[in-house]
Amino acid sequence: MNIYKYFKLNTSQKVNKSKSQNEQMSLSKQNIVDKFSELKNKYYVPRGYMISTVNDDVAKNFVEAHTEIEWTIEYNTYAQTMIQTAAIHVTIFGKVFTVLLERPLTPVHRCEFEDYFGFGGHCKGFTPYRMIVRFASTIEEHGFDYRTLLEENSKENSDGTVDIPYIQDVFKLLVIGGYVKYWKAWDELSEWFLQHADDDESIKTWLQTEFQGETSGENGFSRINKYVFGSI
Repeated sequence: MNIYKYFKLNTSQKVNKSKSQNEQMSLSKQNIVDKFSELKNKYYVPRGYMISTVNDDVAKNFVEAHTEIEWTIEYNTYAQTMIQTAAIHVTIFGKVFTVLLERPLTPVHRCEFEDYFGFGGHCKGFTPYRMIVRFASTIEEHGFDYRTLLEENSKENSDGTVDIPYIQDVFKLLVIGGYVKYWKAWDELSEWFLQHADDDESIKTWLQTEFQGETSGENGFSRINKYVFGSI
């Protein structure tokens, strides 16, 4: 056999196969389900939960504007002290998910407390309005199957298409639903969407504006926090 011809033919087949795979990898719901499953398997662990710190000014305004929210006193094992907690609800794919808000009660001069709430040594920068958004620690807390939620057709996209509201709910579900425990999954999902949104210019432009080159919004008010408080 002519080794050169064999090598050239084999290489050409691999290139064509690669092109074919890339062409098939569009923003379909099934491809999104597959990516979601990959991230869950890669970044989920049974222990702990994800948190996001809210900007102090935003938190203060939120607390003062929502006096109807009931704050209770509970013990937090990570902060190793009593703290204030409240439950709010976020709708994702038509289903209601619970998100916990946590605030310090009084200054506690202990590293566990300072690390959890992001204060400096000796509680430098302490404010009773420092707020942590705490997401699900186990999937059993809500009991929703992500495959069903991602594959179901909503009224907004009953034809099965993927639009911006759908993508926003995918990001919400990933973190708020407790399906991953590392923020690297959020970054990887945003990169994946950017790579596969070439067929829809409006989605690609939105993704670039929303995610590319940034991990948090103005004043540290992160994307996920915007999604959480934008629902209230």
